[in-house]
Order: sequence, then C-alpha cells, then structure tokens
Amino acid sequence: MFTFLKNSFKPLSLKEFPIKTPEIIFSLNRLARGVDNIRYDVHLSPDFCKAAIKIITQIIAAHTKSEEILGLDKSANPGKEKDEFKRLCHEVMMDGVNKAKLRRDIQIDYLVQAAIIKFLTKSIRDRYEKLIVHFKNIIQQYESSPHKQEEAGQLKRELSEILEKKKKILRNTGNELFQHLTEVQTKELKEMRESNFGAEAVLPDHIFSNPLFHVEDIADDFFTIEEYDILLGHRLEDTDNYNTLITFIKSLLAEIASKDAAAALRKASAQNPDSAPKTPSPEPDNQNSDAWTMEVSNIDMLFNYFQSWERLQTLKKQKWTKNSLLYLKNYAREQKKLLNFFYRKFRKKGIIERITATYEMQPVYLEYCPPLVPQLVSEFLISPKSRRGIKTRLKRLKPYYEKSFSLRPLRDLVIKLEKVRVRTRKAYLIRFLNGFIRYHRDVQNYNMLKEAMDCINLTTKEDIISLSRANNTLYEFLLPHERESEEKPVISHVIIKADVRGSTDVVHKMKKKGLNPATYFSLNFFDPITEILPDYGAVKVCIEGDAYILSIYEREDTPEDWYSVARACGLAISMLSVIQRYNTKNKKYQLPELELGIGITYRDNAPTIFFDGDNQIMISSAINLADRLSGCSKAVRKKMAGNNEPFNLYVFQTASDEEIAVTSDDLSLRYNVNGIELDATGFKKLSEEIDLKPVEASVQKKKHKFYIGKFPTVTGTYQRLVIRESLIPRIDADTLEITDITDRKYYELCTNTKLCEYIKQGKSI
Repeated sequence: MFTFLKNSFKPLSLKEFPIKTPEIIFSLNRLARGVDNIRYDVHLSPDFCKAAIKIITQIIAAHTKSEEILGLDKSANPGKEKDEFKRLCHEVMMDGVNKAKLRRDIQIDYLVQAAIIKFLTKSIRDRYEKLIVHFKNIIQQYESSPHKQEEAGQLKRELSEILEKKKKILRNTGNELFQHLTEVQTKELKEMRESNFGAEAVLPDHIFSNPLFHVEDIADDFFTIEEYDILLGHRLEDTDNYNTLITFIKSLLAEIASKDAAAALRKASAQNPDSAPKTPSPEPDNQNSDAWTMEVSNIDMLFNYFQSWERLQTLKKQKWTKNSLLYLKNYAREQKKLLNFFYRKFRKKGIIERITATYEMQPVYLEYCPPLVPQLVSEFLISPKSRRGIKTRLKRLKPYYEKSFSLRPLRDLVIKLEKVRVRTRKAYLIRFLNGFIRYHRDVQNYNMLKEAMDCINLTTKEDIISLSRANNTLYEFLLPHERESEEKPVISHVIIKADVRGSTDVVHKMKKKGLNPATYFSLNFFDPITEILPDYGAVKVCIEGDAYILSIYEREDTPEDWYSVARACGLAISMLSVIQRYNTKNKKYQLPELELGIGITYRDNAPTIFFDGDNQIMISSAINLADRLSGCSKAVRKKMAGNNEPFNLYVFQTASDEEIAVTSDDLSLRYNVNGIELDATGFKKLSEEIDLKPVEASVQKKKHKFYIGKFPTVTGTYQRLVIRESLIPRIDADTLEITDITDRKYYELCTNTKLCEYIKQGKSI
C-alpha cells in the first residue's frame, strides 16, 4: 500500500491517492444469434456435462449426508472425480480459447465462460430439486409398507432438515464447485489467455468466486451479514438500501473530485489571471466515481488512516527516512479528512447509527433469528417506536419455537450503543464501506454475467443442434475426442534455416587431428536438435550439408496450434542454447566450437509438396529468404570484428531503393553470428499469435525498441521472447561505412541472457 511514498509534503487531492479504476469490458454483441434470433446457441461437451453433474451430486450428497439414499458408490474417490471435472473443464474452455483465436474474437472465449457458469449454477439447483423429489418418492414407498413406517419417519425428519437448510446447502455446494472452476481459470488458463489476448482481456478471479451466483435472494439479511459483513435496508425509503446508498457514495466521491478540480482552477487563476480559463466549477465526475467504487482496496486507500497511522509507528521504529515518514504522516492526515467528510455526511443521513447497530448486535442477533430477521433486530436497537411491535411478535411466536426470548441483551445493547465512541463508529464506517463496495462490485458483475447467461441457449436437442450448425450459428465447445479427428489441410507454414558457420574448416581441423567430424556434427548438432523438435511441432524439411532446414505447419480449424512463428522463434533460441551447451564441453576438451546463423520466414499459404519415391520434397519461397536471413557477409564480419554489443545480428543495405523495389530477393548484407533474424512478415504474424508488449530501453547509451511476449509450446510450457526492432542503415559498398538510415526494419530474436532479463524488467543497461 505504501510503495508510492514520495518526498512531498503538500496536501493530497483525491487524484493523488493511488486509487484503482478497474474496467471489465464484457460483451457478446459481435456473436451470431441462434435459430430463435434471440439467444446464442451453445452446445457444451456431453462428457463434460456428465462429469459436472456427477461431482455436483457428490457435493450435495456430502452436504446433506444423503449418499446412502442416493445409492452412491462409497468406494468412489472424491479427489479423483474432482480432478476429472477440472481436467474436462480445462479442455472445454481451451476449445473456447482456440475458437476465439481462430475467429480473432475474445467474445467467443467470454461466451464459453458464461455458458459454463450458467450450466453449473442451473445444474446445482436441478440436482437439489431432484434430491428432494427422490426423498419424497422413497418416503411414499416406505409409507405404503407397514414394515417401513419408522424409516419413513426418519426420512421425513431428514427431508425437513434439508429443506430448512436449502440456502446453506446451495451456497456451500456452489462455493465448493466454483472453487474448482476458479482454480482451472487462474492456474491453468490465465497464462494462455494473456499470451493470446493480453492481460487486460482476462476476466478477474472474483468474477468466478462471486457468491451471488449461489443464492436465490442476493439481498437476504443472513447472506449479506455472513458473506459481506453488512446489513442493508430493503424499503425504498431506507437511507441504507443498496440503490440509495451506492448513489450517495458516488455523489460524495464526485463532490470531492469536483472540489479538487475547482481548487486547481482557482490556483491556476491566481498564478496567471490573464491566461486562466474563465469557467465555472466543474460538474461532479460521476464516471470516475463509478470506476472507483468497483475496487475494494480503494476504501482503505482513501479512508483507513488507522492503518496508515499504525504503519507510521512501525516505520518510525524501523528508522525510515524523515521525508518518507513526513509524507506518510501527511497521507494519514488526508485520509482522516476524507473519512471525517464521509462520516459527517453519513451521520447526517442517519446511516452511522444503523451501521453501528449492525456491528454491535452481531454477538447476539442469531438468538432472535428466527423468528426475527436481522433487520428487525437492528430496528429494535435504533428505533424506540418499533420495540413494542417486535416484543409482541416474539411473544406471539414463542410457542412455535419452544423457548423464551429474553429482551435484556437487546436492551443492554441499546444502552451500549449510546456510549460507542466516535473513533469506534468511524472504524465501523470503514468496515462497512469495505464490505459494501465488495458487495457492490459483486452485484455489478453478477448482473453483467446474468444478462449474458440469459442470452445463452444451452441446447442439447439434436434437431436444434443440427439446424443451428447448418446455419453457422452454433457455438460448440467440445472435448478433443468429440471433435472430428481427420487431419486438416495446411494453410500456412514457417521455415527455420540454421546455417553452420565454417563447417569446412571444422571438418579439416578434425581430420587433421584424426578425429571423426561426422559423429561430431551428429552428437553436437543434428541429434540434440532432433530431440527438441516435437516440443515445437517442427518437422525436418531437409539437411543440406551443414544447414538444417525445418518447418512448422498451421492447419485449418486447429487454432490450438496457430503459434507457428512463436514456436519457430522458441525453437531457434533453443537450438542456439543447445549449441552453446555443447560448445562449453567442446572447449573443455579442445574440440572445435560451432557457430550458427538462423533465419525464420513465414508464408500465409501451404508449401508445394511432391515425392521422389519415398522422399518428400518441399518447394517454398520461404526457404530462399530464410537462406538469405541466416547468411553472414565475410566483409561485414571482418568490419565488425570486436563488436561488444549484446546483439548477434546486424543488417545493412548497399543496393539502391530502386534495385530493391524491382526484386523479391533480399539484397541486404548481414552480420549474423549466433544470431536469429525473423522476417517482417513473420513478425506481423507473431504479433497476431501472441500479445507483444513494446519496450524502449537504453543499451550502452543507445535507445533501442524491443517487444516482449510469451507463447505455449506443444507440451504446454511457456517460453518468453524478446525481439529487437531496428532500422536498416545504408552503407557504402566499398568502405562499408554508414551513410544514412533507411525506413526499412529488421527483427532480431535476442538471446543474450543479461539483456533479456533487463528488458523483461523494463530496465536499461
């Protein structure tokens, strides 16, 4: 909370508090409506649905102790069933992520998430109702048998308890099931979504842990007290009903913001009367207020000076700098001012008394509920007019509960309420605001998801599925074995060419020493690289002497593998890592070291494949360009001898712009020693495959532009990429001196460990 400390002592305005303004953009408006032209037709995996119903039944049975009457297998392993549900849930949502990637529309990913939430919440209520029907059927059978009367009576008592605890059973079942769902979302799918759509597109965790999904009445007194530590009014005239209260809080925040803006305007006018704008005080900023009230942590940031003051005392003992302590002290004072402002406004509305009563009554209110509800207990404490009616109600209902209700604890609380200190009341206000803002956030998210779920048709009927599918309006999220298994046609491909530098010299040196160059190249280059090809989905195209040509295909309707350029980049980095690892060993035993130059090119079409007997031969323009990118000019290498920058690739232009314009060949000169060059088309495709973040950093006092991203390998692990973008300089063909800078760009995959770490951290070196 206090990482923002500054050497500043001026009074803080609302804008200077480190408050957060989260924004969740959730919409399905770009998706095609289903056969009824109203809702979105969704077909979820049948096997996933079966697994979900199975685990829901087990959870409800555990919370109602009804395993035996449901005939559940006692030897079943709950942990195994949970893991199976999570696995299938992950695979179904992965299908949604892949389809969203295929269509380049995040809303498809939102659709599968909303559809699963709808299915699970509906199934929980359905399984509970089926349990009740099952109980009633068994009871009816037992009552018709003269030998089963005692069992019928026992089952009636159990059923009565299950009906009485319905709210709790539904809540506990929902919370437990959605905990598994949240684990899948956060632990297994979050990185995948971030790499495809960016972190800002990932729905926050609290969307799925929202307890409002599991209650029938989101304003129920017991629920709001237990889950949010708040009690709200229900009548329109209540000053603490939800709608009135959130509007009131937003208006107070907007009022503070407008005062800040007006003060800034007056200050500007005083400093420069002639140039200051002659405008009235700004209107309240309701839009910002809406955003501020969607983040729970803002409450402590704005008001909790108690916490800040305690922190200040701790830092004093730790002997922090005087400037930091003064700033924190000033910060706490500003928090106190804001809290006092809110406290006065809440007290004027009569809400402080209600809030105080809510927290003071918590040790005893359950003694009167039922027959009362918490709201009536609160009314007894703060409203003398209501006490007689509440007392009469308790007396009238006493015979039904077989106990007396002493009012002494409540009367003692009435006296105690009058003595509660202002400091305690302010602490209660902060406590209430924390709970209320969390409740408000969950209400808004619940309404957002509910609106989406109401627009989803979870179709299971074959005729609707067939009709919707035929009209291209069906969204299917299935498991791999439920989808068609035939191999799809290739739609694009990437070529990776690794060219070994000085291989002729290596062979000569080894033969001169009586060593075997064939086994050397096999063990140090070809064999170890072959081992890692499956991790990136790469296949061999051919081996041309000392060059290795590889390819990665993308196939139609397989978006889960549409990372061809990203995986090619990762493979190239791993190839260099392999070579460097073997070079360390070779150096130890005085064997030659290998150098590579790697080029990566992308084409958005299928290569031409034909066969010479059993040998497959590929024809692609990408091979020729990859050859150029992997090359290294001897003259340029000699010129750049002693290069001490952490880069391995430099590209230069010697040809005229006119010469370059009339050919598709690459006429550039290169320095590529253990470097990796990605062509411009490949970089564009990469930026579509994963979320690339631009970063500017100084390297040896020169500014450079980098891009950072991460991608999943075939095995599901994630690998980071750091890419340097640079303009191609024009050089004199004879002297190789730079004459000017062109507007053409080239892209290097960075492999220098220190450089990559600095760039990932957004630092300069």
